[in-house]
Order: sequence, then C-alpha cells, then structure tokens
Amino acid sequence: MRHLAMRSLLIVLVLAMPLAPALADEAKVTYVSGSTVYLEAGSENGLAVGALIELVRSGQVVAQLRVTYVTGKRATATPEGASPELVVGDVVRFTPAAPPATAAAGAPAAAATESTEKKVHDAGIRGRIGFSFLAVRDNSGLGQDFTQPSLDLRVTGTQVGGAPFDFDIDLRPRRTYRTRFDGVKDDTSSNRFYSLMGAWRPGDFKLAFGRQMNPSLGPIVLFDGLLGEYRHERFAAGVFAGTEPDPVSYGFDSGTRDYGAYFEGTSAPGAKTRYWLDGGLLSSTTQGEVNRDMAYFAGRVIHGGFTSYLLQQVDINRGWRKTAEGSDFTNSGTFVSLRYSFAQSWSIGAGYDSRRNVRVYRDFVTPATEFDDAYRQGYWAGIDWRPKGHWLIGLDARASRGGSAGSADSDSLVLGATNWTKVALDVTVRGTHYTGPYLDGTLYVVSASFDLGSRVRWEFRGGGRNETDNNLFQTTRSVMWYGTELQVMPWRHAFLTLAWDRTSGGEENNDQAYATLSWRF
Repeated sequence: MRHLAMRSLLIVLVLAMPLAPALADEAKVTYVSGSTVYLEAGSENGLAVGALIELVRSGQVVAQLRVTYVTGKRATATPEGASPELVVGDVVRFTPAAPPATAAAGAPAAAATESTEKKVHDAGIRGRIGFSFLAVRDNSGLGQDFTQPSLDLRVTGTQVGGAPFDFDIDLRPRRTYRTRFDGVKDDTSSNRFYSLMGAWRPGDFKLAFGRQMNPSLGPIVLFDGLLGEYRHERFAAGVFAGTEPDPVSYGFDSGTRDYGAYFEGTSAPGAKTRYWLDGGLLSSTTQGEVNRDMAYFAGRVIHGGFTSYLLQQVDINRGWRKTAEGSDFTNSGTFVSLRYSFAQSWSIGAGYDSRRNVRVYRDFVTPATEFDDAYRQGYWAGIDWRPKGHWLIGLDARASRGGSAGSADSDSLVLGATNWTKVALDVTVRGTHYTGPYLDGTLYVVSASFDLGSRVRWEFRGGGRNETDNNLFQTTRSVMWYGTELQVMPWRHAFLTLAWDRTSGGEENNDQAYATLSWRF
C-alpha cells in the first residue's frame, strides 16, 4: 500500500500542475562517446548543468537528455531513460537559462583559424573519422577474452556545392579476436554500412536511394531502397519501398521486404504551445509470407515547463498472424511520458512503457544498466529537486509489469552535486531497493567527475548489487564493479577517450578497456 499511495500521489501532482510559456533554442551534437553526447553550445548559449533538453530528428523529438557538464562554448549530456542510437549531427532543443553572452574579443583571429573548415562546410560537407579499441579479459577462467579494433567514418553532404544533391556515408569496419578458455583462438571481421545514401532534393521534394536510416519510419529505421518525400515548413509526407539488411552481417538481403507511408506535422515556429506529430502505415513480408503489418502514431506537446510524449504501435493481423494472435489487432507497444518543471528547481514526471524491445547503444554494460533494462516495462513516477542549480535530490518509484523482472516494484533515491567548485565537480549517488517474485535486493551506484584543465575531464564510477534469489532456496549473491574514464580534447575538433571497468561477483568476473580517438571536420 505504501508504494501504491506514493505512486498515486506523484501522478496526481504531475497532472495538476499549471502551465507557463517558454521559448527554445537549438544546437548540434558534435561527438558521441558511449551514452555521452557533446554539444556545440554551452553556458554562453544558455545551457546549464542539470537542464533537461530534447533530441530532435526530422522535426520530431525522439529522446530526452540531461546536461551533465558545461563550459562557455560546449556541453555534454546523457539520455534520460531509453533512447535511439545517438549520432553526430543530431539536433537538441533547449530553453536557454540566460541570454547568450556577447562574443569574446579576439573573434577575428579565431575566425581566421577556421577558414579552411569554413570552406568545407560552405560546400555542404561535414564528417567524422575515428578509431576505437575494445578489450575484454575474462578473469573467471570459464569465458573468453576478446579484442576489437574498429574504424568509424561518417561523411554527410547537404546541397553539395549548391546543387540539389545530398549524400550520407556511415561505415564502421571492425575485427574481433577471441581466445576461449580452452586456448582456441578465432577472429572475424565485418564492414558494416549503416548508411550509403544519395538523394536528389530540388526544393520541397526529395528522392533518396540506397541504404538509409530514417527515424520517420517508426520501427523500420534501416532499409535498402527508395524513399520519396515532400517536406514544406510544418508538414511532411513520404512513401518508401525496400528490403531489410541482414541482421548479423548488415549485408544486402532481399528476403524481408518493407513498404509504407508516413506523415509529420509541427506547430508554428515560436508558438507558446509547441507540438510534433507523426504516424504511418507499414507492411513487411519475408520470403513472400506475412511478416508484420502495423500502424503507429507519436505525438509530443510542450507548453512552458510541461512536456508530454505518446507513442502507440498497433499490429494489424492477417494470415498466419491473425490465427496466432486470435484477433485483428494487437497492441504491440505503448510509451507515455509526462514531465513538468516548476519553480526553477522542481521537476515531476510519470510514465508508462509496454514496448517489447528498445535499442540502446552502450560501450559498456554494467549490473546497473542490466537492472534498468530488466525493470523497464511498467509504469513509474518521480520527483526531483535541484536547488541553486548545483544540488540534486531525486525520488523515483517504479512498478515493472513485463520483461525479465516480471511483476516487481522498485524505489530509487538519487543524491548529487553538479558543477561544484572550480574544477566543475559532479558527484552522483543512487540507491535502489527492489522486490519481486524472483529477486529481492538493493542496487547502489556512485560516480564522480571533475576537470583537469580546460581540455581534460576525469571520471570515477562504481557500484554493486546485493540480492536474494527466491527460487533457489534464498540464495544470496553480490556483484561489484568500478572503473574510470578520461576524456581529452588534445586539439581542435579532436576527442580522445580512455576507459577501464572491472566487474566481479555472481556469474561475472571481467575487465573491460576502451579507447577511442576521433576527429570531426
């Protein structure tokens, strides 16, 4: 009863809050490291640590991010909950905390150093090239060690040279070397194209061909084929036809074919109440047989500090799927999120998530991320307080009603200090207590990061899970992990990340090391 009363109170508070108007600004994502994104805006543009911002693609909001670090001209942020894969070139939308500062003296000299870059950008071309290396060492003697060097090339062209032509190339070759516990070694390689697209775009019309990644298509994000689109100011509509790449090798595969149509609509620029709507109809077949037919709708409304988001997916059953499901329609996914920020320091949120699968890209998987994935489906409510913009006290109650956790409840308390002292110290402590039919236990997570000069930031992190398995004669187990990460900007537009993590206890005992160096142009 305590959990139910707490959740009901928080949800009522969310729905009862008054609304107030606000204006928004935008910035681009310039670099991605794991679940951390780097933004081309900072305190001079009105960004502040702790601010909640929105990730926008093709005019629609697809995720929320929390700002974790800010300097005058740049900032970093991490996703709040589930999100799509974060990529360079994504746009974030935010409400400035203060008017932008004036340009610093010496701007002409800075402009001179950017002349070469400006010529490339004026031609409509941007990109990134990077190298990364992941190494995992198994310390249990029962698993396998592996290393994985990889490259990352991303080049985009928009109205190249003033012509009505766009292109996008996203290539990620990698090689994996494995050593099993019995000493047997093997290696595999892959050259994955996530995008290889050209488009003719005269005015409001666009005809794109090749491998494309288009979030407007709902659950079908990546396909090989043709897309025709009309986009004008506040409205867009399109049709597409193509095939899905092989899910393992990402090579061309004609077995699964997709067809569909979609639409998008947005509010007028500068409106006090802003909204984004999109939806569509999709049909998919595999080897000529019905695979999936579905309709989807998504909508977001923002008014002042209030943000609401709804995603609904409905399967339309025919053929063998109708026989298997026993009905013409199946609710295949609902996601609802409500959040209100008020009195400059308080935020309240609630939501519901029944989606079957959510793709989340991470460089590292820890017991904390595994826990959050297992308890994702269900409903939640939370409240947080950020006095003076430096401190954080948050409370979250969640009832899981799906996924691997089954019917379980969890309560979390988060304490933090952000952008504290001259080294911009950030400290966060999280404690979660959970109960369910399979497991009872506690989870704790601690992280701290600080600046080492203007171009270096160092992070330490760790945590543990202590739980009792109710199905195995009250067996108890403990898992602990800790690690560190160094983020360096050695020169203009270059980013270096060095990270190491160790996990021990339970069924896991391994070390993970990760390094990446990239340059954007």
